Amino acid sequence: MLQPVPQLQRPDGASIAYHVDDFTDPWDKRPLLFLQHGNGRSAAFWYAWIPELARRFRIIRPDARGVGASSPIADPAKQIDIPTCVADLAALIRELNGGAPVHFCGESMGGILGMVLAAEHPELVSTLSLIATPVYISEAMKKRYSMGASSRLAAMREMGIEKWVRATSVNTRFPPQATGLIDWYVAEFSKGNPETLVRYSELVNSASAEQYLSKIQAPTLALFPTNGPITDPEQERLIGEKIANVTVEHLPTEYHMIHLICPEACAQKVGAFCEAHPAA
Repeated sequence: MLQPVPQLQRPDGASIAYHVDDFTDPWDKRPLLFLQHGNGRSAAFWYAWIPELARRFRIIRPDARGVGASSPIADPAKQIDIPTCVADLAALIRELNGGAPVHFCGESMGGILGMVLAAEHPELVSTLSLIATPVYISEAMKKRYSMGASSRLAAMREMGIEKWVRATSVNTRFPPQATGLIDWYVAEFSKGNPETLVRYSELVNSASAEQYLSKIQAPTLALFPTNGPITDPEQERLIGEKIANVTVEHLPTEYHMIHLICPEACAQKVGAFCEAHPAA
């Protein structure tokens, strides 16, 4: 029988779902590793990482507010922003780990949230792993994602979520021959409420983490695709130069979704990095 997904209640009435994957030995208190998904996705997108990591870490996979098993959001424009999403994560860490630091790994926009979290709440982050995380979305990528419409947001509304995400997935996220993965990704992404998905795209389109980079104290691992379209060389330079204690590595693909294209390699690198920098 499936157990209900635990929820963290927030002051504004939202509830944040979190999924626990713990196959560690019951007598061995292993550290928490948070896996935070990116823009419009959910905790389901980490599925391939669990076999690699859940014997060594207690895995927490939050669903961001309004997506996955988290409660629907009545007014996404007012209830979803970067500070609120970071506050959700800080509250969840305090709830589950008593305020002690955790290993935090975020992919794409989840990594942007992680950079803000690590900068503003250094006491909560032992290590930070960034998976294909941009500092900002370049003007070239904004135009590419607009698919000929006036903006990315207009394209999502005019084309519909499913058609837009399929077109942009083949465009930047996955190699075109990964048809099964693309079909699954499109179907899973499209489960979200359209206005919530548009709001998250609006956030990532306008976000910039540059001001937070020099404030990050935690040891940081940054994994990038090789010649990725979203994490361009300028953004890699900013992360490499402005985060004090950072290790930068590349995976052998030019497509953005490295945590789904190369899940075993990514999970192995993140696991080894966390073990090399034990949580306090």
